[in-house]
Amino acid sequence: AVSGADHQLTLWDLALEDDPEAEHAVQGREDLQDIPPQLYFVHQGQRDMKEAHWHPQIPGVLASTAGDSFHVFKPANMGDGAA
Repeated sequence: AVSGADHQLTLWDLALEDDPEAEHAVQGREDLQDIPPQLYFVHQGQRDMKEAHWHPQIPGVLASTAGDSFHVFKPANMGDGAA
């Protein structure tokens, strides 16, 4: 998980490689051309983010703190956490 001055928390999967089927799905979608395939999830809605931590007991759940709020969430594309 990464957060920065852009008020976003992003999750990345650096193990992902280019997928020809995914490339075909974004053809003609100008709004998706600049999104890297390794970008897994973007969380927005907080200002001046300070911290992000994975929940120690609930797989896939993150907590983020910011100057204006705190959020506890599980990205919809995280699955059930079973390995």
